[in-house]
This record gives sequence, C-alpha cells and structure tokens, in this order.
Amino acid sequence: MGTWGTGPFDNHAARDVLDSLRDGSFDLRHFQRSCGTGVLDSDEAEAVIALGALTKLPADGLPDGVAPTDLASLYTPQSKAWLRRRINQAMCSDSSSVYALWEPTGELDQWLHTAQAALP
Repeated sequence: MGTWGTGPFDNHAARDVLDSLRDGSFDLRHFQRSCGTGVLDSDEAEAVIALGALTKLPADGLPDGVAPTDLASLYTPQSKAWLRRRINQAMCSDSSSVYALWEPTGELDQWLHTAQAALP
C-alpha cells in the first residue's frame, strides 16, 4: 500500500485514478469489472474510496485537472450504489485487506472516518 496519509487521495491507487480521469482514460465499467465481485484488494479499496470522495466534492473543490464532466459516470444511481456497497466492504473488519493494513497503524479511526465520509 503506497499510502502517506488517511485522506481519500493520499495513496498511489487514488492518484492513479485521478491521473486516469485527467487524461480521459478512466472507464468506470472497466474498473468495476476489474474489481470483480469478491473482496477488494487494498489498491482497489483505496481507489473506490477516492471515487466516492469525488462524488461528494463541489465542482470548485475537485482536484486540479479533474472536471465535473470527467465524473459523469459516477453520479448515476447505479454507480453510487456500487460505490456505497464497495466502500462499506472496504470498511469491514472481517474481510477487508485495507482495513487489516490500517488496523496496526494507530490511524484506523481516522481512515474509517475518511472512508465513511466518501460514501455517496
């Protein structure tokens, strides 16, 4: 896990998502298929949390180079439901690999707060 903070964009997976949004190569359907239906790995979970966080930001609060039009696919009811389901899965202590990585750091509560705040 290339992570340097508990914020939704403070990790490599989230930065990769932002880069893909900026260059126009991000495809939500492809990302959803690549995540499969099982338990998310830590990079997938961090990316899902970043996507959820993006849906909560006002247009003038988006990261540099990301426009509301870049996020259109995230705002559908189906996409929001998928993001909610997957973010909740990432916060599950019984099965989440990213939860297990945060647990021993002393920052689990901060990370959980970030993940909950990202729920669309």
